[in-house]
Amino acid sequence: MNTTPPFVPEAQTSTQGYISTIIMGRQDFLSVLFRSISGELYKIWRRRLSKVLLTIGLLIMMLGFVAVALPPIIVYNSPSSIFLPPSCSSLSQAGGTVAPGSCLDHPPTQQDLAKAEQMKQEAVRSSAASLYLPGSFITAGQIVNFIGLLLLVILAGTIVGGEYSVGTIRLLLTRGPTRTQFFLAKLGAILVSIGITFLILMPIGIAMGALFELAIPGIAVNFSFFTGTWMLHAALYLLESILGLLMYTMIALCFSFLGRATAAGVAGAIVWWVLENILSTILSLLAATNKGVFADILKAIPDYFIGTNISALLGNQTSYLIGGQPSSISDLHAVLVLAVYLVIFIGSAWIVHLRRDVTN
Repeated sequence: MNTTPPFVPEAQTSTQGYISTIIMGRQDFLSVLFRSISGELYKIWRRRLSKVLLTIGLLIMMLGFVAVALPPIIVYNSPSSIFLPPSCSSLSQAGGTVAPGSCLDHPPTQQDLAKAEQMKQEAVRSSAASLYLPGSFITAGQIVNFIGLLLLVILAGTIVGGEYSVGTIRLLLTRGPTRTQFFLAKLGAILVSIGITFLILMPIGIAMGALFELAIPGIAVNFSFFTGTWMLHAALYLLESILGLLMYTMIALCFSFLGRATAAGVAGAIVWWVLENILSTILSLLAATNKGVFADILKAIPDYFIGTNISALLGNQTSYLIGGQPSSISDLHAVLVLAVYLVIFIGSAWIVHLRRDVTN
């Protein structure tokens, strides 16, 4: 007697229902690239490091405006008598030379006190100019340019070098977008991060300046500067600041790809920045101690450094925004030099990334 149970074929699970619930999205180049950038930004936001860096940036922005606000607040709360000329008798007792009109040979009169009060108000107004617009715009921009360079270089080195350190680079290149899309997604995420940094820190800095301004009554803010031309130059200042931070983050991106490590990108960008400042000082000193064509060559070399051209772009816009002397380097010269650096750093990193074997 056969006791073997009859064979019943298993019901084949239909995959049609699962496939219909999967949203693949458009597979053209730009659609995949934009989704990859969104994925990179999501990873940046989910990392604790990005939140720590943003918190550090906020704290430094606040502390920067505290440092700017202290001098005018101290002067405002000081007695106006400190602006009176010294007493002639005290100068003669100290053995100093007394110039006519440089000291008081009589007790302070109401006219002397009024003049001292006027000098105090002028000192307060000049020292507090960085707390309200348009000065606070430049103050906030300078703080973002300084601290953003350090923080965003760390971020740029991390999002590239981290893929190599944990080995996810192999999975991303075999299961994800093409190598070019992967590279452009990293670059796009860094550019968006720079823009977000300015959108967050700049308004906070300007608001901090306005709050500290309230602690110094009597300063009349004139908004006559707020014209269409001023807004255009303010937008150019922001774009050039973003370009400046992009330059150093691209150095970090390049060295991270070349060295396949976060430390290589961060150290490479910071060392580049430090060496440029040191070399600019040394070359300026050597040019001052020499003459002729050799001195002209030494003086011209720093004009092709990254930091010099970024400072020239920002200085030219600052002269429009709050006044001052523009840079001797033209905007066209600075943009062309920076464009060459961008092509070198981005191009070399891209070529290495395309040709690198990541299977080992």
